Amino acid sequence: MEKLRLPMTILPISSPAPIPRETLYSYLARLAAVWRTDALDLAHDMGAPFKRLLNQDEDAFESFADWAKLSPDSMEELLSWTGVRAGNVKMEFRRELYVSRALRNPLMRGCPICLREDATGTTGPAEVTMAMRGDWQFREVTLCIRHGHPLVPLWQATAPRDRFDVGARLQEIKADILSGAFDKPTRPPTAYDLWLDRRLEDGSDTTWLSKHPVFVVTTLCRLLGQALLKGDETEDGSEVGSIHAAGFEVIQAGEGAIRTALDEIAAMATKAQDEPSKTFGPLFPQLNRDYLNEPGFQPFRKILRECILDNWPFASGDVVMGEVVPRRRLHSLRTAAAETGVGAKVLAHFLSEAGAIRVDDCRPRSRILFDAQAHAELLAEIPTLVGPIAMRTAMGATRMELVALAAAQVLSPRTRIETVKNPWRISDGIALVGELSDGALAVGHDESEWETLLRTCRRKDVGLDELIAGIRNKRLTVGQRSDVAGFHGIVVLKSDVDLIARSPSVDRDAVLVELPGVAAAEFGRSIGLRHGGVLQAMIEAGYVSACPIINPRTSRRQYRMMTEDTAAFHSRFVTLTTLSAETGQHRNTLRRLIASRNIMPFSPEGQDFGAVYLREDTMRIIGSK
Repeated sequence: MEKLRLPMTILPISSPAPIPRETLYSYLARLAAVWRTDALDLAHDMGAPFKRLLNQDEDAFESFADWAKLSPDSMEELLSWTGVRAGNVKMEFRRELYVSRALRNPLMRGCPICLREDATGTTGPAEVTMAMRGDWQFREVTLCIRHGHPLVPLWQATAPRDRFDVGARLQEIKADILSGAFDKPTRPPTAYDLWLDRRLEDGSDTTWLSKHPVFVVTTLCRLLGQALLKGDETEDGSEVGSIHAAGFEVIQAGEGAIRTALDEIAAMATKAQDEPSKTFGPLFPQLNRDYLNEPGFQPFRKILRECILDNWPFASGDVVMGEVVPRRRLHSLRTAAAETGVGAKVLAHFLSEAGAIRVDDCRPRSRILFDAQAHAELLAEIPTLVGPIAMRTAMGATRMELVALAAAQVLSPRTRIETVKNPWRISDGIALVGELSDGALAVGHDESEWETLLRTCRRKDVGLDELIAGIRNKRLTVGQRSDVAGFHGIVVLKSDVDLIARSPSVDRDAVLVELPGVAAAEFGRSIGLRHGGVLQAMIEAGYVSACPIINPRTSRRQYRMMTEDTAAFHSRFVTLTTLSAETGQHRNTLRRLIASRNIMPFSPEGQDFGAVYLREDTMRIIGSK
């Protein structure tokens, strides 16, 4: 009986070499296909069981290299594209460290055109030549540079044994790869794609990012891109390329560009719930929590932290991006109200008068921000302010006396907004009483040659401010009724008043109307210099021109500024108030711009004139309106 002849199996003489960027598990699959077996059996025959290869056992790697006759350099290259464990959650990939989850994912992606080209022209099974590239593992790689094809999902397997059995998985999808079922529309590579491909290929980088790890830069490109575009990655990857590209365009331009982009994102936070976690999307929690202890992210975390502290009202002691806030930079109306115990509406009146916020700002209270340090004294003072009754009681004045003092601007409330019920500083009233009664003669209640200041005003039709000026310049003798404490007990000699009383008030008003120019103090208030001493100091130092005169009503020396004086001031100097009027930008915005550009206040020879700047130093801000 003739024996049955079985077809002869022709085995190869040698194994193929790894192709560029191939992973160890892909190469194992191709070796198995060449030797007509599967990866698990071949690995066992090599003396490197598949499980040990997955566990990256060094002896298994050595056995693999010996069996496949790979040189040390070839094996090192193969492993560099595979990724080697470097700790519990780190891997070394292309001679840099990566977080493991950036390279190990149940979803395996690839370029179907590369795989189809691998199979084209081969006489044997396609799985012999189709190879999985190592760069496809990295989640921040989104495009095949060679073909302009987005990386697409090929298979998904939770268990590493199934995921990295490359030959078996490719066999399952081979028909779809060859038919073009995986193909997607192609696109030209972006600057990000080209930069990343070069870094992975040979480490070359001509940008400032060369000193930063690939994992850090690519992660930030994605996170910043999402914050800029407010988009999420889609399953087909159609938005992924644009997300990374948008982030890279900013990051590669340098730290200044990153800060500018973050500020622009922060400027869009106009709603009550727009906290950093919402405004910056995943960028904030990733840098604030997930990568908090990753040193490579520290320079970028610092930029984001500074942006957050310059745009949100975090208090001293709060922890932001892993660091304690040493000093509050900003208040919102909400945080200021909470800290002072004063209602937000009342605070808004004071702050708008001080130029800290705009009256017409319609944003929620949590997003109406102002400089906490610049207005710390005001916030500390507001809770101490009192109403008219408490003020009168403290200074020993009648209701009409307090009204008269306010009308004569001898005493000024902290705000003149009528709806504010507590506008008075008790310290002002007590200081005035102390000043006027200093050195006063003791006067009995029955001494008729003396009279109160308000009665004198009515008798001689003289201004209360004139009487007080007379007391201050020692032209009037002052007494204090022994039985009346405080302001109401302050009296002056009728005879002294009769000597200094001037012509009727109509004539005095006419004299005032004829005074030239504008009072320097009034001009100072109009440009935001509410402390009159600042402008007067500049005048007396010779930096601002003004005319000294004796006010015929008060007999006191004062400065007045003519049209040419005010014009000369504006041509040389600017203040936050005048800059705001010229540029249309808010004072807080201008204050940050001035600080960011290191523009210093005008302070010749160390003299402090407050927030007054040379116009020439601020031309860049004025020109950017």
